[in-house]
Amino acid sequence: MRSNNTFAIIFFARKSRRTPDFLNIYCRVTVEGKRSEISLKRDILVNNWDVSKGRARGTLHQVRAFNNYLDSVYSKLLACHKQLLDEDRLITANAIKAILSQKVCKAKISLF
Repeated sequence: MRSNNTFAIIFFARKSRRTPDFLNIYCRVTVEGKRSEISLKRDILVNNWDVSKGRARGTLHQVRAFNNYLDSVYSKLLACHKQLLDEDRLITANAIKAILSQKVCKAKISLF
């Protein structure tokens, strides 16, 4: 049976409390109008963030690496969504966030 879930991923920034020149980067997952926000624990200079694209602007190596990181987070979130679909589980923004946090914890453990 085919479901008609709405699913969206966006990246956005908020002003840093510590330093006014930097923005903290977040990811918002929306499923059926329910949101869940994930802090990426990354920051970027205010001048380097493109609000309309949800990406860093520029061609420097650091900017490209930052955008590659955002792309990898995006693909991991899509993989979490696919995993829920394959397991025929209820797809919610919080479920996707939970699976992503489990994958990140496993990745951190395997590095040590």
